[in-house]
Amino acid sequence: MHQEEILSLPPRVLNQDERRFYFDEGYVVKQRAIDQDWLARLNCALAKLVDNTRTMTRSDGTYDLEDGHSGDNPRLRRIAFLDDLDPVFWEFCRDSVLPDLAADLLGPDVRFRECLINFKWAGGGQAVKWHQDLPFYPLTNTSVAQFLVCLNDVGPEQGPLQVVPGSHKGPFYDHYDKDDNWLGHIQGDKLADAGLERAVDLVGPAGTVTVHHCATLHASRANLSKLGRPVLIVTYSACDAMAYTPAAYSTSHYKTVVRGTEAKYARHDPMEMRMPPDWSDGYTSIFEHQDDM
Repeated sequence: MHQEEILSLPPRVLNQDERRFYFDEGYVVKQRAIDQDWLARLNCALAKLVDNTRTMTRSDGTYDLEDGHSGDNPRLRRIAFLDDLDPVFWEFCRDSVLPDLAADLLGPDVRFRECLINFKWAGGGQAVKWHQDLPFYPLTNTSVAQFLVCLNDVGPEQGPLQVVPGSHKGPFYDHYDKDDNWLGHIQGDKLADAGLERAVDLVGPAGTVTVHHCATLHASRANLSKLGRPVLIVTYSACDAMAYTPAAYSTSHYKTVVRGTEAKYARHDPMEMRMPPDWSDGYTSIFEHQDDM
């Protein structure tokens, strides 16, 4: 479904100005969209998963450990496959207000893609370099977005997500180096005219949801504060956006329609983008790829 068709439908969570802002700027912030009951359940489930890592000494395909991780002082960068690890996360992805918010931006027919968490642990949580999302998982159109749920209050000192307003209207950048090595980010010389000086921090109290378009340039600083920044990341797409490549984090719920109905046809946007590596044999995290380079 195209932008004006989506905007012609009554909104469920966002108001019309917020929806237009998303289409114009490539992101939107909805403060306190998630209520305290959901936050308590999500944080409780998350604490149990973190506790499970106390005996781990190295990262695997699900748990991505930060340097210095130990049983007495667990430090993580990411946990993937959350919707299969604990039913609370799948219930949230399916039954909360979040897929209704997704329908406001992607159209009434919404498909679940993945659910994971980036921690940004206090006192050194890793920075993430500038990148776009769709080059990691190309689809037939750009009706796909990441929905970030702030599980705690997030301020500028905690290394919040940064986005460049309007950058979703620009090119898809090459995420490889000159020797054809996948970087997981965009090299600096390619970003000379990208408007990084206009980047804004996406912050807010616990329960805030930030959404960014799949082509929006985004990054985040290291978290050097004394407060962690756990952010739940849920990716939804329109049902008419069909994937060209295997999913990096494919769970039992991958491709489940959470709002509306399945599409009968794929919709194709005119765009040119380099294909990513084949993730079908496994994927760690963006942190690992950016570290490797």
